[in-house]
Amino acid sequence: MVWGGAILLDTAKAQILGSEGEFTWGGMASTAFWIDPAEELSVVFMTQLIPSSCYPIRRELRVLVYQALVD
Repeated sequence: MVWGGAILLDTAKAQILGSEGEFTWGGMASTAFWIDPAEELSVVFMTQLIPSSCYPIRRELRVLVYQALVD
């Protein structure tokens, strides 16, 4: 079995909301999940939007999720 994914090391370089050390994966049909231990957050997003580059839905979801967090 082959696993792929990413670990966010630098939020400024990635130009995306999140926390350093989070694990993320994105699929072909715009599906996605990420685990952010710093925020105690897990997100699973299921959709069927192909190709995934036709609309930035994953980025929009991420922005909405992090905007909803309250300290």
